[in-house]
Amino acid sequence: MNPPCVELRNVRFTYASAGQTFRALKGVSCCIEEGEFVAIVGPSGSGKSTLLNIIGLLSRPTEGEMFISGKPLSSFNEDELAELRNTSLGFVFQSFSLVARLNVLENILLPLTFSRDGGSEVSAKYHARAHELLGRFHLDGLALRYPSELSGGQKQRVAICRALVMDPKIILADEPTGALDSINSREVLAALRQLHAEGRTIVLITHDADIASAAQRTILIRDGRDVSSPEKISDAEPSLPPAIELPTVEGRQETHLNKWNQRLWVFRQSLTLAGRSLKTHRLRSALTGVGLFIGILSLIVIDGLGEIVGNAFNKLFFTSSVRKAYIYLDDGEGRFHGRRSSQWRGLHAQEEFPKFAKNFEKKGIVRPFLRTSTCQIKTETGEFRSRLVGVSDPEEFLEMEAPLSVGRFPTSGEFFGGTPVAVLGSDTVEVLFDKRDPRRREPYFPVGTRLTADNCNTLGTFTVIGVMKKRDTSFGNRDANDVIYSPNQALLNRMGPTFYTWFSVLPHADVDTKHLTRELTTYLSLQSGGRLSFASSVPADMLDRVRGFLRIIQAIVGFIGGLCLFVGGIGIMNMMLVTVAERTREIGLLKSLGARQAHVRSYILTEAILLSSFAGCTALIFGFFVNNGFSLAVSWTVPLLKEFRWVIAPWGLIAGALVSVLCGVGFGALPASRAAAMDPADCLRSE
Repeated sequence: MNPPCVELRNVRFTYASAGQTFRALKGVSCCIEEGEFVAIVGPSGSGKSTLLNIIGLLSRPTEGEMFISGKPLSSFNEDELAELRNTSLGFVFQSFSLVARLNVLENILLPLTFSRDGGSEVSAKYHARAHELLGRFHLDGLALRYPSELSGGQKQRVAICRALVMDPKIILADEPTGALDSINSREVLAALRQLHAEGRTIVLITHDADIASAAQRTILIRDGRDVSSPEKISDAEPSLPPAIELPTVEGRQETHLNKWNQRLWVFRQSLTLAGRSLKTHRLRSALTGVGLFIGILSLIVIDGLGEIVGNAFNKLFFTSSVRKAYIYLDDGEGRFHGRRSSQWRGLHAQEEFPKFAKNFEKKGIVRPFLRTSTCQIKTETGEFRSRLVGVSDPEEFLEMEAPLSVGRFPTSGEFFGGTPVAVLGSDTVEVLFDKRDPRRREPYFPVGTRLTADNCNTLGTFTVIGVMKKRDTSFGNRDANDVIYSPNQALLNRMGPTFYTWFSVLPHADVDTKHLTRELTTYLSLQSGGRLSFASSVPADMLDRVRGFLRIIQAIVGFIGGLCLFVGGIGIMNMMLVTVAERTREIGLLKSLGARQAHVRSYILTEAILLSSFAGCTALIFGFFVNNGFSLAVSWTVPLLKEFRWVIAPWGLIAGALVSVLCGVGFGALPASRAAAMDPADCLRSE
């Protein structure tokens, strides 16, 4: 003989509530054979629902033993029990337990979500089966309706279709007529009897003796004990049409590929359920995602604006002139000690300086910083006091990165021949030439005009060959726009024997500026016999300090963004905990349909990830437009930047997307784990 479908031996069940312990079952022993129609009858609180939960594998006995087809319940793990609920058991509940946000067809196919046979081909077979069940139970045309649009009898018949869609061997009905009127009750009972006539095992829970009379055998439960088990064979004829042959699905193949396909199938179904849930609570979901949106947007904008500011800073300030360092005699600290030291006046321009520059040419370009004392500069229409600054070669003009507004720079021949030509700083034109001078209307004015330098250590006349555009003087030479530039040799020819005590040095790209300036000051101090002190000025140091300050600002704003992320994540966790509490009964339903802990965890976690990803993607799109809008505004308002640059900030986009997903995983993990660990029987009892 085949072993019974279900056998209970002295089963007891104890549970705790409100600090007290209750015994729902106090020693129940019974057998349910394959193909039986059994009614479990008893008054409210007698333990019959607890017994059904144990038979339905939703609860394990506290004491005693239960056998499933001859195998002890203790030999099955939780995943195996979930698979049995999915493939071998079909539940019909008193309150229908339909998912409100799913239509009729989706509710019927819900058990397929947790089946190992999930997949596109199998799904098509089960869709066909679902439509056949709809026709069999007179639900044609209702497949796309939602539970709120159905009557009570229709809802219960949908629940029966859901219980049958996986072609289970046993149907467990918990007070299936309790919420129905007499007409719908008769229809449901007739359906159960028809299913029994087809060979299925039916276990019916009821407190109504008339309902129980439809069963073959009755198990009477009172005070948690099986008090009688009289047999009664029903002579009632089924009122439904003859059974139709329902499609079945071929046996499962446990291969690695199928497992991955199954995981993909579960993920797709979880994504559908999570999306429906978020759509149902649009406003709550949107408000919950605001904190995360602000946090990720802050990070994206900080990254993008940091790139914009950095580019602008380098373009505006980090020129070759700023990279230069200046070495000079420190008159405040240097002292002449005795006659011999006072004879050292600096490096001789023609004899000592070329050797000095050659010694350090592998580390940088060293040039004399030659400037006259303050001269009286005169033209035909104006005069002012300024200095003449010597330029060593054409490259030095290029390093200034200040284009000409008119004219040209000196040629190589003019540099090395000492031709007295001059290039004016942008501000000198306004004071040397009268604003009413008619020559200002000429396109190349003041090129070709002459100026004289008097009352200084340089005397002579110079021809203007160009005017430089205005230079930024925030870093580097503060009076760059107020001086007149001329070839070094032209000034030396008019100054007599010259000794250099000021130098500029442009380090090579791989040379540390501070280290090189220390070498130069030490070298020059030794040349003076150690009696004089030389100091250095590094404009890039100030630039680095400003950059450091900007980094501090970025870090502060980033920290605020991180706090917003944390607050947003806490909001997501709180919403998901509320969601779990609201869907306690739904979670119990899913587990009764075969959902394993991994399925429930995936369902809740997917919803959290979907919410955080939506907030993150919205922040990424918004941040993209904010960054590039700011970049466009900067290109319009700062002409020196010349052109608009797209700020895509790829690392920021990747980081933002990754952070949003990680927030969903991190802050959704606790609610997902809590939902997965819930006891299905307790969930189904919740209101």
